Amino acid sequence: AQVGEAGEAAVARFFEGQGYTVEARNWRCKVGELDLVVRQGTLIVFVEVRTVTTDWLGNPIQTISTAKQARVARAADAWLQQAGPAYDQLRFDVVGVRMRRLRAPEIDHVPNAFVPPWAW
Repeated sequence: AQVGEAGEAAVARFFEGQGYTVEARNWRCKVGELDLVVRQGTLIVFVEVRTVTTDWLGNPIQTISTAKQARVARAADAWLQQAGPAYDQLRFDVVGVRMRRLRAPEIDHVPNAFVPPWAW
């Protein structure tokens, strides 16, 4: 849990450094959880963060199953209904973070990593 929190904090800083505002972290509802929700103007980005401390599992981004994508999409829908913000665009990003001792986190950002099923 500590490694995951550190990874999410690194990703939040990464997005803030690019001019995004963090709207929510670890937002939970009955249908799922959102690691990060960030905003830039009227663009809302739902960010799934995967943090690893070793390379033996390969790229952490590859661990996002279609079932996980569906859970994130359902949680995003719930967040949008609850928050009710004005937005023109939505995006679902996946960020892989490699946390290694005595090194800065390595961040692998994939914008538009998937499209939610309800977008069709």
